[in-house]
This record gives sequence, structure tokens and C-alpha cells, in this order.
Amino acid sequence: MLAASLFTGIGGFELGLSEEGITTVVATEVDLAAQDVLADRFPNLSIVADVEDLTASQISSASLLTGGFPCQDVSIVGGQRGLGGEKSGLVRHVFRLAEASRPDWILLENVQSIRYVHGGRVLAYLMHEAERLGYSWAYRTLDSRYFNLPQRRRRFYFVASRVADPGTILFSGGEAAPLVEQPSLDRPIGFYWTEGRAGHGLTVDAIPTLKAGSTIGIPSPPAVLFPDGSVKVPTIETAERLQGFPKGWTEAAPARDRWRLVGNAVSPPVLRWIGERFKTPIAYASPKHELPTSKPWPLAAWGDGKGKRYLIEAGEAPDLPQIGRLSEHPDFTWQPISKRALRGFTTRARDSRLHYPDHFLDRLEQFLPDAV
Repeated sequence: MLAASLFTGIGGFELGLSEEGITTVVATEVDLAAQDVLADRFPNLSIVADVEDLTASQISSASLLTGGFPCQDVSIVGGQRGLGGEKSGLVRHVFRLAEASRPDWILLENVQSIRYVHGGRVLAYLMHEAERLGYSWAYRTLDSRYFNLPQRRRRFYFVASRVADPGTILFSGGEAAPLVEQPSLDRPIGFYWTEGRAGHGLTVDAIPTLKAGSTIGIPSPPAVLFPDGSVKVPTIETAERLQGFPKGWTEAAPARDRWRLVGNAVSPPVLRWIGERFKTPIAYASPKHELPTSKPWPLAAWGDGKGKRYLIEAGEAPDLPQIGRLSEHPDFTWQPISKRALRGFTTRARDSRLHYPDHFLDRLEQFLPDAV
């Protein structure tokens, strides 16, 4: 299978799908730093900077059209302008090109909040456009944590097809129960040190979602309180691995851009799982309940391409998941958090009404003398 990629970033789709024999032949990416990474990692890939310049003839050999279209306008931390935003509104080019070139498959990724921000209208647009072009569709929210990555990363995946049932790609033969773990100081606890007053992102034995930005306006990786009492943040090489890339994947990019690129990326192990199902589709239970029109949209749904839409009982963990845990990666590299950052978090946390595990904040404050 050959693929054409829109909004390619640093090649998360391409790396994951290539491990299942799917080759990307042309890509669009406007970010110069991301272009540096793509040129380094995929030297034979044809890159078009502006998606508006890509034509149907350039992707005529591709039977799969992929894209992690910009999320800024549908993200909770973005402006939530929806399709009216200049970033997320670029998704229209997916359907412009699909209408002109008629690929067999479309595969999209975005933040999971697409189901409800801006009244769920962005997701409704995806459904409508797929149906307008005669594609059946399926979507599902999947968490990278269940693909052996120690990062909680809930993402929305949308598959549309005009040749087969897209549910056989996203809805596996079974699913695992969601992971429920109580915080314990005997295990690593990840948190957003940039927050503390309105949220904290506490995650047991993993980090909360890597982001391209933060509440302080710059890419800032989450911190981790370790059982030995140390408080550290990952190096950029560990952040790459937490996202599912090999160490050093973004080294061709300027150092100032690497955190942003990694935070924006899609997790290759999830795409590898999807790629496996392109090779070997898996049967799933037939949908029984029509999709409610009330919002928010559910975690998973399916449409026949002709206007019939159904709710799917599928959670964020596929069957036989591999749960990623920081405690199983002693080879990860870390650096101490700064004293200023840690003091700022603990001060905000003490002033907030948020609940924290017993002695969590005490342990952080005990590390202050050792912070850099």
C-alpha cells in the first residue's frame, strides 16, 4: 500500500505504518524544522510545503490518504475556534484531495476533545464530508498508554473507506478494561509542573500528555516524582522515546524546536497497530444502537456512508494491551527540575482546592534544596 501524507510533522504516521509495509510517497509539511527531520529520516520522501499546493495528480498512486490535521482550534487549550480557525480549518484539504483523487482509504488523527469542543461540529464535519464522498467511516479514541508507552495520550482516530468496512481497522475483536491505579509514593508519579492551581495531570507510573505548549507559553515537559524523592524532567531524547520514536529522532532539527515537534507528534506504536489491521482486518460485533444526536459524541462510532450512524462499544484500550510504565525503563535519562519551577508548582498547589495524594506535596518540597 502506498500513502500520501498531509500535515506530516516529524513522521509519526510514516514510521508506524512503514513497519507494516505501508510506504508514504508524498507529504505536506509547512514547518521548516519538521521538514529537516523528514528529510533526514525519509530521504526519498517528496515534500510539498503548503497543503494548498498539493494536487490530485501528485497523490494519484496512493490508496491511503493520512493526516494529523492541526489541532490548535479544537484543543481544550487552544482557542476552540473549530473549523473557523485558520489552523484546524485546513482539514478541508483532506476532502478536497479525496474528492479529486478517490483514495481507497482515509486515516486521520487529532486530539480527543474533537468529540465535544465547539459543540462537536468539527467531528460532525468529518462524518458529513466522508458520507458526501461515499465513504463509510469509523472513529475511536485510543490512549497511547496502552501501546507500551509510559505516557497518557488520548487521541482521536478516524478511518474512512470506499472499498471495505473501516470498523475492521479500528474495532478489534475485544478490548481491555480501562486502567485504574491509585497514586502511591512508592511508584513514579508524573505531573504538570506548569499547572497546580486548576489542574495537575497526576499520572501513576507514567507522564501526562506531552504537549507542544503549556500554560506558561513554551514547550515544557511534565515532571516526575520518583520513589527515591527526586523530582526530574525528561531529556529530549527520553521525550522522543516516551512518544514512541527512537532516541535522537529529531536531532536534525534546531535544538529550540525539538520539544515542540515531539509534543505535536502522533505516537508511532498506535499507527503500527492500525497498520497491522490494514494487513489483517479483524471482525467486530455489529453495531446495534443508532448514534445519539446529543453531544458530546461517544468514544467510538461507525457510519455506513449513506447516513446511517451507530454507537460502538469500544474503549480506549485494544485487546491484549501493553501498558507502558516508567518503572520498567531504567534506561530513560532525566534531569533535575529547576528550583524556581518546583517552588512555583508547590506554591500554586498549596493555594488551590485540588486534591493531591497524601504527602505528595511534602515530598516535592523536601526536594527543593536539591533542585537546580
